[in-house]
Amino acid sequence: MNAVRENPYRTLGLFGNATEKELQKQIATIKRYAEVGKSKSFDYDFPFLGDFKREEQTVAAAASKIEQAKNKVHFSLFWFLNTNHIDEAALNHLKEANIDKATEIWEKLIKDNTITAKNYSAALNLSTLQLGMTTLNGSFNPIQLKKCVELKGHIISSDAFLNFVQTVAGDNTSVSKETIRKEFVDEILQILKPYLNKTKGITSSQLIDAFSSFPSETKQYVAAKFTDRPVSNIENQVEKTKQSRTEDASDAEEYGEELYQQTKTDLAFLKNVLGAGNVNYQVIVNKVSNELLQCSIDFFNYYNSDNDTDFDPFEDALKIANYAKSIGATGQVKNRIDEALDTLEEMRYRDAKQVIAFLNQVINVYAEVEKENSGIDAIISGRSKVVNEDKIREAAIPLLDNSMIEKIAKSGKDDLIKNFYTSLDKLLAKLSYKSSDFFKSKKSTFLSLLPITNSIKFNFEKSKLDGEISKLQKELSNTKSKKMYASEMQTLETEMASINEWQLFRSSETKQRQIAEQHEKIERLKSKGESDRKKEISKLEEQIILKNAELKKLTGNK
Repeated sequence: MNAVRENPYRTLGLFGNATEKELQKQIATIKRYAEVGKSKSFDYDFPFLGDFKREEQTVAAAASKIEQAKNKVHFSLFWFLNTNHIDEAALNHLKEANIDKATEIWEKLIKDNTITAKNYSAALNLSTLQLGMTTLNGSFNPIQLKKCVELKGHIISSDAFLNFVQTVAGDNTSVSKETIRKEFVDEILQILKPYLNKTKGITSSQLIDAFSSFPSETKQYVAAKFTDRPVSNIENQVEKTKQSRTEDASDAEEYGEELYQQTKTDLAFLKNVLGAGNVNYQVIVNKVSNELLQCSIDFFNYYNSDNDTDFDPFEDALKIANYAKSIGATGQVKNRIDEALDTLEEMRYRDAKQVIAFLNQVINVYAEVEKENSGIDAIISGRSKVVNEDKIREAAIPLLDNSMIEKIAKSGKDDLIKNFYTSLDKLLAKLSYKSSDFFKSKKSTFLSLLPITNSIKFNFEKSKLDGEISKLQKELSNTKSKKMYASEMQTLETEMASINEWQLFRSSETKQRQIAEQHEKIERLKSKGESDRKKEISKLEEQIILKNAELKKLTGNK
């Protein structure tokens, strides 16, 4: 039912302040017309508001709806009053569908939404017109809705509301303002149902916002119309997860994943409707966050204890804990999540820190041996201690496997990366050339796995490019001054000297021919050397350009 278009007072052709005598007279008139198969129309039917039925059945239903005083108040709130000559003038304009003129008359009586005994009927009429205009001809006008709801709210809250109640229901009528507000909310929701969360309609949050001027109890009542279902869904899902986790912690990660996926849409809706700062929203978020965190903790503890399994629960536990943090927990729950994440992070790289400790321990062994070898006894005896590097390598192999190297390199932990790299470098400085291959390969693998944004990788790559460019530039300089095919040219020149010498039984003609042929060989070699030099110079210059481009890109990304 549309409380404006199908208002009982409209069906009966009456104003909201009609007397019981006028009501009975109107019913009798409509009935007489119905008996001869006709439908009676009245001056203030306001056809522009939309079609409605005035039949014997609908008239009887309309009359029954306003028998009680409370119902008269409710339905009058959605229709027009004619209490004075100003109302009558405006209603006459409205009768001719002159909406702008009627609006202008009523608006002049209302300033700053202040409602008094003198203007309450104008305010009520104007707000009813605004509500009718909200869904005029099947369209939707959010501006008119906002104006209507706000003005109706001011009417109900004003001292003049009692004047309105007595005007439409009699002097002895007493109604609860909060009850009237809730019934008003219900009717608005019914009217806007076809437009709710629809294209060119109104969203749930916009509708709730329309009641922002109402008392907190009413606003909560409005919000509850939209939030009860998602809140119930979330609470049921939390309880289901809790029960499953308690029964079987080994799958707690899956239960946490399901809880997160099943509640995130409802949580997003509640956040949009209630706002992130709303107390009720924060309570429900904390419930979900707390259960997600417990799933993470129980799952980690199950696999981190003696359960005869090599499965590493860290990544899955961290994922669920991050879910708990991501949805915006507050207070003690947030603190608990932060503490759990810190603990997980600490445990995540415990084995990596043990590797670093091992490297430092070996470095200390070298330091101790060097100290002992520098002592007077060792010098006099000529006997020096040596470190068993084979055992060091043997102990390092299982610790420095590629998965550990990758874990450290991709950890994103600057201190961890720096400490590992520094320790590995220090150890390499101590090792003999023969024993350093294994650790050099691990260093190379480590550097290759580091993201380019890491300072160690950046400095390494920059140093590498600087060295390559310097080498190419030196090679270019040497090529420019280099005498190409020097040994071959020396051979040809030696041969030329031999040809120029006097030889028995050789005619002058033969000598000149040999000289010319040798000269041609020398020139060809010179030409080839110059051509090859140009090619080599061009190739080196191109390589320098490419390396400089790489360096520019590297430093530009830093």
